Parts: sequence; C-alpha cells; structure tokens
Amino acid sequence: MKIEDVNDLVPKKVWFSLKECCALKSLSYKSACNYKASLQPHKGTPDAYISGRKMWNRETVLDWLMKSDDKLKEDVSC
Repeated sequence: MKIEDVNDLVPKKVWFSLKECCALKSLSYKSACNYKASLQPHKGTPDAYISGRKMWNRETVLDWLMKSDDKLKEDVSC
C-alpha cells in the first residue's frame, strides 16, 4: 500500500489520540498501552499533550501506519 492510499483513509484532522491511532492500524489499544512504547507512534513520544493525553499529528500517524510491527520493534532496538 502506498502512502497516498493511506493518506485517503486517515481522517483530515490535526491531532490523534493513541486510541484513535490504534483503531486506524487495527491494533489492540490494550496491547499498545502494555507493550512498552514500541507499538505506539513515534516510539511512544507524543508530538504534544492535549488535555493531559498523548497526541500525535497527522504526519506522524501516517508514517507510523506504514510500518509493520516488526519494523517498529526493530526501530526501538536500534
């Protein structure tokens, strides 16, 4: 799948919570919360905190959606 295809599937908004990111990737929210930060966007580092919640911008989410779980875990171990 190309980034252009994913771009069309992701809602046109600025900020995404972890729960919204997980829904887009069909990832269990509980797994993302419990599996350290390796399965979260940007290795668990939010682009901002909004109302005390971790939030990621659309570009970060698009990049994260294009990576497999193995690639995400590999990126963390480097």
